Amino acid sequence: MVWFYKRGQVSLSLETRYDNETEEYVAIVVRPDGRQETERFLTREAFRERLQALEQQLQHEHWVPDGPVHVLPDGWPHKPPLM
Repeated sequence: MVWFYKRGQVSLSLETRYDNETEEYVAIVVRPDGRQETERFLTREAFRERLQALEQQLQHEHWVPDGPVHVLPDGWPHKPPLM
């Protein structure tokens, strides 16, 4: 899934996915200058906590959502992951 945020005339994106090969949850932030920050998590709980903290950080930095979430056809678990 990809979320887009804007602040003035610039935007950033947050992509969340599941890596079936490594069995990790992945968060990828693409900053306005093109920098890409990738974080990986072994548990759903750690992933959820990080996403909540990232949402708060974006709000604090005055980023606002820019449209609905985009659902990607890949990046989903092939089987239910272990907690």
